[in-house]
Amino acid sequence: MTATIRRQSAHPPLGARTPARNEDFFDEAQLTELRAYSRPRKRVDLAAKVVVGAIDLALIFVLDLGPEVAGWVDGAPWPLQLVVVAGLFALISQVLLLPVEWWATMVHDRRHGLSNQSAGLWAGDQVKGLVLNVVLSALLLVPIFWAIRTFDTWWLVGGLLFLGIALFLNFVYPVLIMPRFNKFTPMEPGPLRTRIEEIAELADTSIEGVYTMDGSKRSRRGNAFVAGFGPTKRVVVYDTMMEFPLEQIAQVVAHEIGHYRLNHIPKTFPLAGLQMLITLAFVQYVVGSDTVLGWAGVDDLGDPGAAPLFLLGLGLPMAVLGLVSAWVSRRNEREADLEALELLGDPTSFVAMWPSFVALNKADLEPGWWDRLNASHPGVAERMQFGLDWAELNGVPASSPEIAAVPERS
Repeated sequence: MTATIRRQSAHPPLGARTPARNEDFFDEAQLTELRAYSRPRKRVDLAAKVVVGAIDLALIFVLDLGPEVAGWVDGAPWPLQLVVVAGLFALISQVLLLPVEWWATMVHDRRHGLSNQSAGLWAGDQVKGLVLNVVLSALLLVPIFWAIRTFDTWWLVGGLLFLGIALFLNFVYPVLIMPRFNKFTPMEPGPLRTRIEEIAELADTSIEGVYTMDGSKRSRRGNAFVAGFGPTKRVVVYDTMMEFPLEQIAQVVAHEIGHYRLNHIPKTFPLAGLQMLITLAFVQYVVGSDTVLGWAGVDDLGDPGAAPLFLLGLGLPMAVLGLVSAWVSRRNEREADLEALELLGDPTSFVAMWPSFVALNKADLEPGWWDRLNASHPGVAERMQFGLDWAELNGVPASSPEIAAVPERS
């Protein structure tokens, strides 16, 4: 039997921030602890971006490394030259970031009780990540460079190609790529699995199955999500969340199923396609100008040696257009929060799960203005206040809990 889901409840605005203060939900000692984790990470990440960006600019515009590398395989088919150039630049970037990645995961996260990774697992992830980066770059760049070399208005064709590739990757990612990094095990029958299946039925959403993911082999961080389309759609819960109260996990699952009920992922594709068209047009008419090409030592944008310049050109407009995507994402997150509140009618559990997530994930509760603009999710305090405001507007009893640390695992 399909349940009727209430969709007309009063709620705070979905497109604007819900006024909220961290101090209303977290004491100063907790905020100090979270700052001690997040602030060094942000400083190191910013420094790494500046250093790697400067080196990339030097490689492209001073050393002309793109055409130089293409010359190493001169005479080979252009797609192979393209993959070699893009692969080498991916390798250089990854090598430059290795010290930062090591410090973040093996030093800083361990110091704060988050990382469970061994050195061998960390190294294996780096190799897998590089291989995946090269494969995905080839999957994206070869069709788009074919369009560049074939059509005068290649950026129109390239935008459509990008959209098709993105659709394909979203379909295969949960079944082909994610299992390369983590193990997914069907959840054993029990109260949690039964509750998740009940929520899916209540939301009138069919799922292929319910799985646990071995996130604990790398980190204590926790999450749950719904992945895939059609026959590949499944609910996945990190094993690090299995000690959460049942109804808090139910809130997370209802939220994630809400994304699927509302077709948030398919709805983002037109915006992504439009943004890619604008981005590729920028690459064509600005980055592809004779002046900029000359700076990089290439004569034509379709030259495989122009691949690093092409990728650099993608990043500039995406940094601006990404602000629009971030706003849409935050609105979608509020809408999925509303789905969970309306579906389960339990704002107390909804509010209570956020302190648990903060304790588990060391969430950054005080991002800077640029990080807030680029954030894909609303702030934690805002989401908690959203749940309390919804409860008040609809006359539903709710309480605001103190932050609760997740029990340590033996």
